[in-house]
Amino acid sequence: MAKFEHPRSTYAVNKNQRLVEEILKDMEKAVEASKEMKEFQKEREELAKKFGAKDEAGKPVLIEAPGNNPGTTQMIYDIPGMKDEKSDYRKAMAKIEKKYKEETDKHDAKVLKYNGDFLDEDSEYKPFMITLSFLEAHEKCPQPVMDGIWWMVTDDISETEK
Repeated sequence: MAKFEHPRSTYAVNKNQRLVEEILKDMEKAVEASKEMKEFQKEREELAKKFGAKDEAGKPVLIEAPGNNPGTTQMIYDIPGMKDEKSDYRKAMAKIEKKYKEETDKHDAKVLKYNGDFLDEDSEYKPFMITLSFLEAHEKCPQPVMDGIWWMVTDDISETEK
């Protein structure tokens, strides 16, 4: 969005963006579903489509439900008898859950570890900082730009920028 005049400003933004993207990729890899887990998810979705309610066009009906994180929602298949343990859907789902129990347990443990350990750990990420005095001397930063880069701006004046 911003067009900086000085190469140091552009370098700082690009370097920080690359570093953050690397960290995000590592985080995604930490909870990436295994081949078996993807098979489980596919079978579970096929089952939901098979037993789920359909609209006039024969497409699955989706309903809003609480999400995995507090305060969020998600769209799920509307499956009649979804909570009835004696329904055909629950019986078929129990077979799939049994088939993939070891894999789903491993995945759940991986996600739990990610949520507990990985997210609570201090990152080794060190942002490339630029000083406010440097920006004042070389850039015109409207408020929306400053809102986006404020975290990488320090008011300390380093010797290299004097």
